[in-house]
Amino acid sequence: MATSTVTPPPQAASTTDSRPARRRFRDPSMPILIVVLLAVWAIVSRFTPEYDVPSISSVARELGDILTSGDSLRSLFTTLLRVFAGLAASFVVGLALGLLMGGRRFAARYLLPPVRFVQGIPSLSWVIIAVIWFANVEFRIWFVMFVVTLPGFVLQTYDSYRAVPAELRDMARSFRPGRWALFRELTLPAITPGIFTAWKVNLGLGIRMVLVAELVGATVGVGAQLLTAQQLFDMASVVSWTLLLAVCMLIVQGVVELVETWALRYRPSAAGHTRASVTTPSQKG
Repeated sequence: MATSTVTPPPQAASTTDSRPARRRFRDPSMPILIVVLLAVWAIVSRFTPEYDVPSISSVARELGDILTSGDSLRSLFTTLLRVFAGLAASFVVGLALGLLMGGRRFAARYLLPPVRFVQGIPSLSWVIIAVIWFANVEFRIWFVMFVVTLPGFVLQTYDSYRAVPAELRDMARSFRPGRWALFRELTLPAITPGIFTAWKVNLGLGIRMVLVAELVGATVGVGAQLLTAQQLFDMASVVSWTLLLAVCMLIVQGVVELVETWALRYRPSAAGHTRASVTTPSQKG
């Protein structure tokens, strides 16, 4: 009696499926878009004054001057340090408040309305309030950064904490873990995605607020450099500083995303879900 054999699926198909998702879905349109934007910029700059749309060459020269000047680099690093100082303080306080509100109902009852009220105040109003309240420029900028970005950390932590099902939390408590063990094994994994989301959102918000705060009274920083360029109608300097700061923020965002990928590596990837959902004819049989 002849025995039937099962032929395994071709290896080429599995190799194709195991490629990283970022390789399979790499977007080739980005280089084309950059080339098109540069071409449009070059054409428009030929028919407009330099103080309206500077040429690419003048912006490149200005970028070179900024990167080779000690005072300019000091302004750039000062602005970045102000951003990180404000975000670090608001993160620590926001994390503590979010956990307190999530774990204690009375805390949420009394703290949630003020946090939402602070979030609703326009950012420009905080700049004006800081100018009136504080004479020290550094503390003024830190205060604006802190109070503007704090609600994001508080609410993301609070919402992530509340998203944990009560049944799951009761089941974990049935094993009688310590407070630190319960936090490490249940609470921390639950709030980590929300924390990274808050960081990515507040990075963009924070850099905008630092620039606005630096426009009022600061003598060192990217905001002060932009104010000087505006007074001199130096559009090439404005574009150069803007591009340089945007690139720095993209680098920081990339670092945050790398840390997020490492911290959340336990989550299944989209490619893993796809491979798990595909069944071969031999598996069906």
